[in-house]
Amino acid sequence: MKRRFSTCLLILTGIMQLPVSCQIDETPKQDGGSDMKNELPVTLSESDYNSENTYYLLNDNESPDVFFDPNQRSFYVNQPLQISIDDDHNFLLRFYSPRALRNVTVWATIDGYGEDFKLIHLDKVQPFQQLSIHIPFGSEDLTAYTRSGKKIKIMANPYLTKENLTFSVESDDPYWKTLQSIRCRWRISFARYNGGYWNYKMKASHTREAVAIALNMSYMYSSSKFESALHKFGPLHSNNSKNEIDKEVLIQKALNHSGLVFGYTTGVMGLGGGTTYGLHESCYLEHYADDRDITDTIFHEFAHCLGYGHEGNMTYEQTGPGWVTLCGNMYRQLSLDKELPVYSRRFQHTRWSRNRYFDDIHVASKHIIEDPELDAIDGGLSPVHGENDNGGNDKKPVSFKLDFSDIQDASAASFRPKDVYVYGDTLYVVNDADNSYSLEIFNIASDGKKHIGSIREWTNGETVERFSGRPNGVVRANGKIYVTHEGSRTEIFDADDHRFITCIGTGSWGTGSSQTVHAFNVTVWKGVVFIRDKRYVNVVEEKSLQQGTLPLIYTRTGNLGETAGTYGMAFDEKTGLLYSIHPSRRIDIFDPSDIREGAAFAKKGQLAYKNGPYAVDFHEGRMFVSSNGNEKFCEADPETGDIIKDFTVIGDITLQAPGKFCIRRNTLFITDRTAEGTCVYAIPMSEIQ
Repeated sequence: MKRRFSTCLLILTGIMQLPVSCQIDETPKQDGGSDMKNELPVTLSESDYNSENTYYLLNDNESPDVFFDPNQRSFYVNQPLQISIDDDHNFLLRFYSPRALRNVTVWATIDGYGEDFKLIHLDKVQPFQQLSIHIPFGSEDLTAYTRSGKKIKIMANPYLTKENLTFSVESDDPYWKTLQSIRCRWRISFARYNGGYWNYKMKASHTREAVAIALNMSYMYSSSKFESALHKFGPLHSNNSKNEIDKEVLIQKALNHSGLVFGYTTGVMGLGGGTTYGLHESCYLEHYADDRDITDTIFHEFAHCLGYGHEGNMTYEQTGPGWVTLCGNMYRQLSLDKELPVYSRRFQHTRWSRNRYFDDIHVASKHIIEDPELDAIDGGLSPVHGENDNGGNDKKPVSFKLDFSDIQDASAASFRPKDVYVYGDTLYVVNDADNSYSLEIFNIASDGKKHIGSIREWTNGETVERFSGRPNGVVRANGKIYVTHEGSRTEIFDADDHRFITCIGTGSWGTGSSQTVHAFNVTVWKGVVFIRDKRYVNVVEEKSLQQGTLPLIYTRTGNLGETAGTYGMAFDEKTGLLYSIHPSRRIDIFDPSDIREGAAFAKKGQLAYKNGPYAVDFHEGRMFVSSNGNEKFCEADPETGDIIKDFTVIGDITLQAPGKFCIRRNTLFITDRTAEGTCVYAIPMSEIQ
C-alpha cells in the first residue's frame, strides 16, 4: 500500500497543470496490520504538478481584483521565492519569476527540535508557480533527517503554527545565486490607477513583464559592475546649473528605495514618482536586448521615483549623457552577457500573448541571444523543426489527362485548373474559372480520375464563406488542406471532412501581424507554413493553426518587388532551400534555417531565368520550371538558373501554356491552358529524362 500527503489549491484556474504523487512509504507488519512510516522530505518532480497542488500567479485568466490587491499579489525583489505554512499545515510556495528554478531544497526548523531538517525537495520550481502541499504535522508523527544526517521523529502537534517554524532554501541553480545577489528591498505590487493617462488598465501580461523589469533593475543596481560603471561615467546633474550628484548617495537611494507600484499608462510612455511607476505596453515589451533594446522610459521614470526632475541629466539628459544612457548601456550588456535574471524576451514571449492591447508581433530582435535554456522553452530561435509530411509520395506513377469532362455538369468555362497537388491517391485541383472558384478533389487510385468532391463554400462560425478572390495555390500536409487566393487569405480545411479550420490573412491586404498582400502560393516545411504573396514570403508556425483562432505571422521577408504574374514556390528536399518564383525573370532562394524570431527572412541568393517563370518544383535534386517564352517547361540548373533541357514536348504531349505543377509519386502533374480548354496532365517522370 501507499499513502499520499493530501494537497490543496489556493485558487483554481484552467492553466497548464500536470499529475501529483507525494508519497509516504508504508512498511507492512507480518501479522497483517501496518506500521506507517511517514517520512520527510516530500519530493516532487515536474510531472507531479497538477491542479490539486499548483496554480500559476498572474496568469491571463486571473481576476484584476486579485492581481491589483497587494495582500494577494506583491513581493520583495530580494525575496521572489515566498515560503510559509498556514494554520492548516499547508506548505505554501510562491515564485515571482518568469524563469524556472531547479533543484530546490527547503529546510525547516521547529522550536524545540534544535537542528533544521529537510522538508521539501523540488526538482523544478516553475515560473510564477504557486504550490500548496499539506504536511500532516498536526495528525501524524513524521520521520525527518537533519543537516548532520540524524534521523529524528517529529511528534504530531495540532497546535503547531507558522510562528513555530522557520525556513531556509538551498539550490545549486546559478539562477538562485543571481537572485540571492539582489541587495535592493523594493516591494513590488500593481495598481489600477484611475483617470487621465491611466484610463487603460494593466493586464496580467503586463504584470508578468513588470516582475521581469523589477528583478532586472534591482539586480543591476545591486551589482559591482553597475557601481563601477557609475563611478567611471561622467558627472550626473540634478539641475541645468550642473550641480553634481553624489554618486555614493545615488546608489544608496537606488538600493534603499521602498518599492514600485506598477501601472499602465496611455497617451504618455510612462509616469513615475515616489512608488508610482507606470509604463506603456511598448515599454513593458521592448526593454530586452533581443527585442527593440529601448530602455529610456523605464530608467527615466525610475529617476523620477528617486526624486529627480526634468532638469539636469537624470531624465531628459539636458546637460549631456546621463542616467538613462548609463543604465541603458549597462542593462543591455548584462542582458547580452546573460547576467540579468530575465535577460531575454523568450522567457515569456509576451509579444505572442493575446491578452494585451496591441498586436505588434512582427518586431525584429535588436540583438540575437542564443541559449540552450531558452531553446528548451521555445524550441529554438528558428521555428523550422520537425518532419515533413510526405504521405503517399511512394505510390506508383500514373498517366492521364483531366479536364472539365471529368466533372459532372462542368464546362470549359466553369473548370479552369490553376494549381494542383497530389497526396497519396487524392488529387487536389484549384479552379479559378470566373464565378466558379473552387477546390476540386479527385481519387486517382488505379490510374483513375474519379471526381469525389468540391470545396466551394464553408461555414466559419455562423457565416457562410466562399473564396473572395481568385484561388491560386494548394498543398496538403499534416491533415490540413491549404488554399491561397487573391482575397488576401489562405483558407485551411480539415483533410478528412473538409471542415473549415481557420485562415491565414484577414481578407484585407496589408502587412499587419495577421495580414498578407493577396496570397499566391503555399507550402509546408518542417512545421512551418510558407505563403508567397505579392510582395513577401510570409512565415507562420504550423502549431499556431487552431480552430477559430486567426494565426499570427511569425516573420516575413523584405519586400521582394511587386508585379503581376504567377508566383510559384517549392523546396529542394536535398538541400532544404526554398525557391520562390518572381515574374520578372528570376528565382529567389531562401534558407529556412536562417529564420530567427522577429528578424526579416533574407534572401540567400537569386537566379536569373531566361523567360518569365510561373512555377518550380524538384525531383531527386533536379529542378523544373514552367514559364512563358519558347521553352515552356524545362529542367534548369538549381545553382545557376541555366536551362539544362527543354521538355515543352514530352512524348505525344506538347505543352501550350503550362502553369503551376507539382511532382509527386514519380509523376509530373501540370496544368496547361490549351486553346481547347485548361487541363491537367499526369506524366510519369520516367518520360522526362
